[in-house]
Amino acid sequence: MENFNCNRLVWTRQPKNYSIAEDKIVIETLPHTDLWQKTYYHFQNDNAPVLQMTSNEDYFSFTVKTSFNSGHRFDQCGLVMYLDSENWLKASIEYENEDYQHLGSVVTNQGYSDWATTEID
Repeated sequence: MENFNCNRLVWTRQPKNYSIAEDKIVIETLPHTDLWQKTYYHFQNDNAPVLQMTSNEDYFSFTVKTSFNSGHRFDQCGLVMYLDSENWLKASIEYENEDYQHLGSVVTNQGYSDWATTEID
């Protein structure tokens, strides 16, 4: 079993600002960054920062606690398993309004994204 080692982390794209420690990672992104590929309405965006590490384990699990300052529609925070621009998945919480946010997932396979979401408090 591999342990988390922050020295093994690599950026696919670096954010505006960040700090990395053994017990906490803080990432500040620029506006209008996202991961999203082809859909029926043709929106594409592949410019969000992604901090990654590799594993030699066939099966693994991990626990993540996130918090973020959201206040504008589409602000989001989440996790990504990223192979390349056309193959990845993300799970996130996305700000919608003062009443609710979206808990969602996006799976992208061969350049096509599909989104599943539900409203949460």
